[in-house]
Formats: sequence, C-alpha cells, structure tokens
Amino acid sequence: MLGKMFNYPFNHRFNYQEKHYPGLIFSLNLRLDNDYITRLLAMCFLFLLAVTLVMLPAYYVDARLLNTAPIWAKPIKFSLSLAIHFLTLALLAQQLDRSRRTGMLLTFFAYLAVVSMLFEQIYISIQAARGRQSHYNDETDFEVLMYNLMGIGAINLILVSFVLGLLIWKYGNKDNSGLRLGSILGLVIGSVLTLIYAMTMANAPANSHLVGEAVSNAKVPLVGWSREVGDLRIPHFIATHMMQILPLMGLFLDKFKYSPKIIVSLSTVILVVMSAVFFDWALAGKAVFSI
Repeated sequence: MLGKMFNYPFNHRFNYQEKHYPGLIFSLNLRLDNDYITRLLAMCFLFLLAVTLVMLPAYYVDARLLNTAPIWAKPIKFSLSLAIHFLTLALLAQQLDRSRRTGMLLTFFAYLAVVSMLFEQIYISIQAARGRQSHYNDETDFEVLMYNLMGIGAINLILVSFVLGLLIWKYGNKDNSGLRLGSILGLVIGSVLTLIYAMTMANAPANSHLVGEAVSNAKVPLVGWSREVGDLRIPHFIATHMMQILPLMGLFLDKFKYSPKIIVSLSTVILVVMSAVFFDWALAGKAVFSI
C-alpha cells in the first residue's frame, strides 16, 4: 500500500548498505527505506488519514456544536495535524543511516510519540462523540486527569521531532545541504517554540486559547482562528509547521541550485519573528486577522 502511494515500493531484497532518502518531490532519486521505524511512522500517517476520512461524514451529518464550533472539528483537525507530523518524521528520518534511524534513542522517542498519539486521538474523538470538551475541561476529576495526561502526550509528540532534528544535525547525510539545514532548523526550533506556545495555552488563566472576550465569534474560515481577540493557536501553528516549511524550502533550493544556507536561515528568522510577534499580540488580546 505504501509503495503504491509513494511510487517507491518497500523492497525486502534491496541492498541494506545503500542509502535511500525521501523522494516524493522534484523527482529526486531518493526513497523511503524499509526499516521498522520508517514503517511505524508511515503507518501512523496512514492510520490518521483513515481516521480523518471516517470522521468527515460525522462532521457533515452531526449538527451538534460545542463552544460555537462543529463538534467533530477538533478531532478532525488533530488527526490531520498529527498525520502531517508523522509523515514529516518518516520522510526526514531518511537522512539518517539505517543504524542511526533504528537506534535505541530514536526508537524510544518514536514509540513514545506513537502511544501518545493513539491516546490523544482516541480520547479527543470519544469526548467529541459524547459532546464533551477534551481541552480546558475541569468539570470532573477524570477529565482533569485526562487533560493533564494529554499535556504529557503533547510533550512526547514534540520530543521525537526535537530528537530527530539533533540526530540529523549530528549524523545526517550532507549531500542535500538545503534539506539538511531546513530539517535541523525546522525540527529543533519548531519543536522548542511549539512547546513554549503549547504550555502557555495549557496554563492560560481563562482556560482557553483565546485572550479577551469574543462577542460575535467571528472566525477565519477553515482554521477557525478568532478575528476579534487574541488567539494563541496562530503562533503555535507557525511554530509547528516550520517543521514542514523549512525542509521543503531547503529541498526546493537544492533542486534549483540556489543558496540554501542564506535563504533557509533568513526564512527561519522571519518565521520565528512572525510567531513571536503574533504570540505577543495574542497575549495582549489583539486579533491578527481583525474584523
């Protein structure tokens, strides 16, 4: 199945000494390896994609709302975001030799992330089906406990990307300098900023990702960000998706022979500054996308 999707079938007979790197973009002569860590991460991506497809009919059939939002919006957003996260990990991990990729360090954090993903996705989906909040819910002792456990799970999901970034920095293939630099900066800096913004949201005094009192509940289409008050999800979104933006940019620059170090580094600075500014605005209750 993975082979058909990626046009690079897993082949149990290929030479294990040969290095293979992600080749989904720009026809680079690269491909996914057939080791258990790659399979684990790729299968998580497919699982989350399937979960999303299963929940989409519920989104359109179930008219219930929770805090003015469709009740299935949150689990769908989480499954899509996590699917992108695990696909990113599977692809970028190919920059490591098989021995490093399947070593104890990455194996430990990868399995920790998978367990955390299953826990979070299942709980968020069950709470949606029950018509209950999964986040910022202190109505029962059980839901308080589960919310705290989700916080631990979120840290585990970030730790694996941070560790992968460090491993690529120390042991990663140096042939594609743009991809390598984008991967290191995106995974390491994106993970650190994501953790900072996520912890701020988790400990928000108002028990909400919003800062200020929304009146009309005006939102940005699709993403649902507030157009009235400060929204901490915006800097969190930028930080999280640095993990995809910077490696993709580096890959593009490698393909077309531009200067990857300068452009990727400058792009990193721009994204970090943007997320910091929007974070400051959110804390001040200022909407990024005003009405």
